[in-house]
Amino acid sequence: MTNDSSRLTPDQERQLLESYETLTRLAKECGVPAVHAALRGALAELRTALDGQAVEFDYYALVGDGPVHRHGLAV
Repeated sequence: MTNDSSRLTPDQERQLLESYETLTRLAKECGVPAVHAALRGALAELRTALDGQAVEFDYYALVGDGPVHRHGLAV
């Protein structure tokens, strides 16, 4: 569901995708259970927000590859 009343700017979209990559990397590397759980929760919320704005990227991309923006640009 896209929120048509307000849209992300390209810079905001880029920053959110970079944040997604950073949080994903931290979640994969962090061995502290409470922090790992918090990161997973934050990632779920961020995926929901990005989906709500129709931002397309590969949720399952390897961290080293980074999420891929719909225009094929690696973030």
